[in-house]
Amino acid sequence: MGNVLGKPEPDYSDAVVKAACNGSKEAFGELFRALYGRVHRTVWAMLGDESDAHDVAQEAWIKAWENKEKYNFQSLYSTWVHRIAVNCALDALRRRKRLWTKLKRFGIRDEGQKTKDGTELAVAKESFDLSPSSLVQNKELGQTIEVAVAELPEDQRTVLVLREYEGYSYAEIAKSLGIQPGTVMSRLHLARKKLQSRLSKELS
Repeated sequence: MGNVLGKPEPDYSDAVVKAACNGSKEAFGELFRALYGRVHRTVWAMLGDESDAHDVAQEAWIKAWENKEKYNFQSLYSTWVHRIAVNCALDALRRRKRLWTKLKRFGIRDEGQKTKDGTELAVAKESFDLSPSSLVQNKELGQTIEVAVAELPEDQRTVLVLREYEGYSYAEIAKSLGIQPGTVMSRLHLARKKLQSRLSKELS
């Protein structure tokens, strides 16, 4: 996937990455400081909760350290760390889903939870630019988008973040979530539509 949104790579060298993978805590700390912000933002966008995002981002970095010898230099180190973070966030979403399933057995409902869409419909090719370069141009608009993304139903928010923030393909998202590519497109279509509607109201 690489640097799909055209974001400049953080300022760290291959030597730092190699040192970190060889067990240098100082070098790993440098990578942590360079990349933590972006990792946290992605996880926060997926989970919609800052506290959960902090915990999951920390979990991702612990796993990156514990599995440092598995990094093979075939992709950017930032891409490798983000894949770990996204997987940790997906695991957290699954745990949350299992928790609510158990709670519902006792009559406890999540009022914010939406009914899952199972439809697989043709999706128009809307473009919705969530790249940092576009958001920087209007800080207020960027904040509005962040709030709107956080308010999306969990299933729609997840596919939107994986597609627009991390550049996953439909097939990759489908495999990660255990759903059909058509369902991915459907959820992405609904997410984009809701964001566009929200922005139209904000800018009118």
